[in-house]
Amino acid sequence: MKIVYAGKYYLVDSGYPNKERYLAPYKEQRYHISEWQHHQPEGLKEVFNQAHASLRNVIERSFGVLK
Repeated sequence: MKIVYAGKYYLVDSGYPNKERYLAPYKEQRYHISEWQHHQPEGLKEVFNQAHASLRNVIERSFGVLK
């Protein structure tokens, strides 16, 4: 059972649907950090995916440090 708290948003991976309170990346758009090294984002969906990937990277590194 998933508990969703009011006023909170959850950064999720592409396995989750992009619905209310769940922030999933847009499908069929560039996503991974390595894809942004030589290209600037084109359009709002790619800008969102770049920010999502950067934030997810920080979160995963933080969990690695905590382990």
